[in-house]
Amino acid sequence: MTLSNIFHCLIPLLFVGFASCKPKPNPINTVDLSKGVFIINEGNFMSNNGEISFYNTDTGELTNNLFAAQNNNAVIGDVVQSMCISDSIALISVNNSKKIEIVDVKDFKHITTLSGFSYPRYIINVRENIFYLTNGKNPGEVKVIDTEKKEVVKTITVGNQPENLLLFSNKVFVADGAWGHDSTISIINATNDELIETIAVGDGATDLAADKNGNIWILCQGKSAYDYPEETESQLVCINTERLEIIERVTIGVVGDNYHPKRIASDIKTGYIYYVEHDGVYKMHTDSPHTNYRFIIGTFYGLELNSESGDVYVFNDNGFTSSGTMTVYNSEGQTIIPALRTGIGPNGAIFK
Repeated sequence: MTLSNIFHCLIPLLFVGFASCKPKPNPINTVDLSKGVFIINEGNFMSNNGEISFYNTDTGELTNNLFAAQNNNAVIGDVVQSMCISDSIALISVNNSKKIEIVDVKDFKHITTLSGFSYPRYIINVRENIFYLTNGKNPGEVKVIDTEKKEVVKTITVGNQPENLLLFSNKVFVADGAWGHDSTISIINATNDELIETIAVGDGATDLAADKNGNIWILCQGKSAYDYPEETESQLVCINTERLEIIERVTIGVVGDNYHPKRIASDIKTGYIYYVEHDGVYKMHTDSPHTNYRFIIGTFYGLELNSESGDVYVFNDNGFTSSGTMTVYNSEGQTIIPALRTGIGPNGAIFK
């Protein structure tokens, strides 16, 4: 073989060697999102480190930083407040970034971003392609979002600083008044997006849950001493959804404890209502609402109930300085999943 032939034979080998030295693209993340729990991590305010975690209930594996992992390390934003899923998409409200991120629920790949909000909070799916988002402070609003058009198609004025929403019997109930800035719930017709009525319930309406009797319980956290000369106690208020009248009022907090609960959950199968107070998670039965008791001791930031299993998920923010935790208890208060490390500031979860 001549020197020229040897040279021509070496050239292809050199190209192969150079090609093998090129960095390989990162492999596609293969997290199975078909069944499990999406955990909403607010992140530390002004730090732009909110995120979503996913707990696979079949394997017991918890994956943090899901949005970044599935979207080339993209940052989701500042204060991830809430999330809602439908059959094919998930909408994520990012409060201090004033936007909604829409992702494919199968793989969490980014689809689009909706912006132009002043103070986005909680979001629910009302009907096909239509979602409601609480937004703003004084006055508050419900933004009607059409995900097919990828835009806000209507704005409904409600009470001050609206928080959570609940769809029940073709009505959307909106809790108005976080931290005592209002004392009402707004009721919207879910078929035509028109305000039906506003009902006074109690200071600081912030969360809602339906019970086994078809009534709605509203968590009223009371007025905060930070914002008002006098603090008021927290309550649970029950309304009849047909007559839209208050039928029960239960005091759950104490003036001076400097705690204003934010989360309530309902087990429609058993009739129990769960809520977080300053020293733990409490439960009461709708048949005897004035008899309540603490069944999980601790200080918690978030609360969710798995309606299928009846398990109670609680979240600890750890001061928003490091990873939070998720712990799961059964309905008797026994730990079934010890504390797992989540993102920063977990406030709740969505079950898929």
